[in-house]
Amino acid sequence: MSGVIGFVLAVLVYPGLVVALIAAVVLGWVRDATRGAVAGTGVSHPLRLVRDARSMLTVDSTEPDTHPLALTLGTYAAVLVPVLALVFLPVPGNPLVTSIGQSSDIILEGALLLGMPLARLFLGWATPSAQTRLAADREARAVAGAVIPMALALSVTSMQIDTALFGAPPAAGNTLALAGRVVAALAFACALPVLARGTSLVFGESPLDTPGNELAELSGHDLVLVRIGEAIQLAAVSAFFVTAFIVPIAAGVPSGAGLAALWVLCLLATAAGIGLWQGFTGTRIEGRDRAPLTWWMGVPVLLALVALVAATWGHRG
Repeated sequence: MSGVIGFVLAVLVYPGLVVALIAAVVLGWVRDATRGAVAGTGVSHPLRLVRDARSMLTVDSTEPDTHPLALTLGTYAAVLVPVLALVFLPVPGNPLVTSIGQSSDIILEGALLLGMPLARLFLGWATPSAQTRLAADREARAVAGAVIPMALALSVTSMQIDTALFGAPPAAGNTLALAGRVVAALAFACALPVLARGTSLVFGESPLDTPGNELAELSGHDLVLVRIGEAIQLAAVSAFFVTAFIVPIAAGVPSGAGLAALWVLCLLATAAGIGLWQGFTGTRIEGRDRAPLTWWMGVPVLLALVALVAATWGHRG
């Protein structure tokens, strides 16, 4: 297979747009089912995203008081950046890996995963509404706090398996090195709800969709694009978490059926874990105006620092 055909397959089919949309529906439903079970709000239909998106595309968008260029850039970036993050991940069978030997840089992938939250911030700050900008300010504090444990956890992973996510990761050299991988995974997991933050598969059913939400003034075609981007972002975040943190812990799992089963189970577990967190915290409206830096400077950073120390000692042998 030529490199051009492999690239086209990766962008459009696997692990590109087609598989991204399928994974987005499946993982989004798992997340919402878990969140609904915890919060007591019930479980939506698995294909509700598709049906609601189709119905909303027939409704004319109500243009907010935002510059048209800013609105276009923000909404399309919300879709394209998560797709790129997923396409360039060396998931099993990725044509970019098998045909042209492409390997994904772990730092670049981490930066791409921040694209969706930054697009939400951009859209919120580009809207003149005071409530929308305040909501974007709250989201900015959460994103800023998530970057710290993210960066430290990615440093641990890149120290142990190099920056290129390609092929089977090396086995941990000793107990400390393995402990560093496990704790780094826990630290990065603390940032997953921020990276994969989004509404339910059912448009408008999330407790985050209030008049103070940074996307509250979007509608029609613009809102659908952002919602689709959020759904694809969930698939990209889950796939990256499994690739960079879970697979290195289980480095001894043989390739083939065992690795494929590990991938599927971990993807579903990641989506369920995000839904579990959202179910416990999403309805606590009174805590939205509180800066999250106390939490971010606490447990997540502590876990990341412990992982960094353990990985460093394990690297020294």
